[in-house]
Amino acid sequence: MAADRQPTSKAIKAQLERILQSAEFRASPKQRKFLKFIVNETVQGRVSQIKGYTVAVSVYGREAGFDPQVDPIVRVEAGRLRRALEHYYLTAGKNDALRIEIPKGGYVPTFHPFQPLGAKALRADRNDSALSAGPSIAVIPLVNLAGDKEQEYFADGLTEELTAELSRYQDFQVIASQSTMRLKGRGVDPKQAGKDLGVLFLLAGSVRNDSKAVKVTTRLLDTATAEQIWGESYKLERTAADLIAVQEEISHKVVGTIADQYGLITRRLSKESRKKAPEDLRAYDAVLRFYHYESELTPQAFQKALVALEQAVALDPQYGLAWAMLGHLHADNYALGFCEIELPLEKALTFAQKGVALEPQNQFARDALTLVYFHQGDKERFLQQVEQTIALNPNAPYVVGVAGWHMMLYGEWERGLVLLKKGMKLNPYHPTWFHLATYMDCFRRGEYENALAEALKFNFPDLFFDPMMRAVALGHLGRQSEARAAIDQLLQLEPDFAHRGSQLISRYVKVDDLVDQIIEGLRKAGLTGCD
Repeated sequence: MAADRQPTSKAIKAQLERILQSAEFRASPKQRKFLKFIVNETVQGRVSQIKGYTVAVSVYGREAGFDPQVDPIVRVEAGRLRRALEHYYLTAGKNDALRIEIPKGGYVPTFHPFQPLGAKALRADRNDSALSAGPSIAVIPLVNLAGDKEQEYFADGLTEELTAELSRYQDFQVIASQSTMRLKGRGVDPKQAGKDLGVLFLLAGSVRNDSKAVKVTTRLLDTATAEQIWGESYKLERTAADLIAVQEEISHKVVGTIADQYGLITRRLSKESRKKAPEDLRAYDAVLRFYHYESELTPQAFQKALVALEQAVALDPQYGLAWAMLGHLHADNYALGFCEIELPLEKALTFAQKGVALEPQNQFARDALTLVYFHQGDKERFLQQVEQTIALNPNAPYVVGVAGWHMMLYGEWERGLVLLKKGMKLNPYHPTWFHLATYMDCFRRGEYENALAEALKFNFPDLFFDPMMRAVALGHLGRQSEARAAIDQLLQLEPDFAHRGSQLISRYVKVDDLVDQIIEGLRKAGLTGCD
């Protein structure tokens, strides 16, 4: 198709059908109807009818009194549809001769002839378009090593289970298992499979299932380099009745380790994203900057994440996850004081609520709102939001763990500890600041040796909690010289801690008696002038 010719109606309709029939076009039935509606209206010459109101009524069944200023359904779904189209053209449609796009700021589609690039230009480059919509992954059908074709069903079932579990992580682009099943029984070259499927990562492995046990070996592969970046084996005793439970347990462990906020994929991509100049950042790079901040908790990482996320929402105002992360940052700034920003908690609430409004099923957006309620001291709303957040994915290690962490610091020790331990078990790469809650649990019981052991696992030397936790435990243990050294480190971080300590501690520890016990421990450690 010549680059200067406008496509015919027939070509446009054929391209629309190609997209709608593709397994790589991951859009809901309503979003597909949305796309079909706006394309057909444009082809029929009714562009003036393509407005938020007509889409809401014709596609989403809204009543005649629909107000787009009150109900953002069309704006939200348009953003998701744009991302679905973007992913399609990065994968199955990368060589299509016609592009259908929906420019931001409206709903009228545009149609562009496209000349496929040469092989060199199509080379996988995770620093460009391949990452613009978030990390992408495919589960290659697991190999059945049992030598018994009757056991094939278990390998196929686990492949489906892993794919479904990955799909619960909203910022991941997961290739449908129908698309990967054609690779079953074939030797797979990671680089070629990455190009064919349009993904950055492959999850592969094997299954040996006999009458006594199930052994599963999994591998995570980087398609740009063909490097195996992780591998693990799982062996579970089994009975015929518990095969489904075995599949679920293994998939929770595997996916939690690789796809969680603190999982292997996020950590790898975050490291690469930090090499980029600010002007080269894409929307998902801002998300990676946030994840890096969460692992560092330093003023420098905070500032970089803040700037990147502000750029992201300016480029894409419908990006709910980015708004939620902005809310999370402002809530952290209220509690930790990284920089001078007016009304941080009010901004945190506004941004978190916007994130939830745009992406109500996004678990991290809900978690950001939970954090704001925690810092507001609104325990009733906090507990309600915690349960709603967990219900979206009860096996997401970070969100489940951090929910338990907050609950423990609010005095809900038993329920919180169960959740925290579950999150830590599902992902061995959990954040070390999780140990603040386990420290407080030991401390309140008077188990000072155990508390000190937890303090040594905290490992955030730039946060006042690090030396404070050690000082309090050492003070109660009567180890004065070590306690005094920890107090000196504390005062280097917070010179006026003697006067502000209770206020700073209580931003996280919501049990008044426990705050008093911590202050008493600081006195024993040698801190004078405590208020």
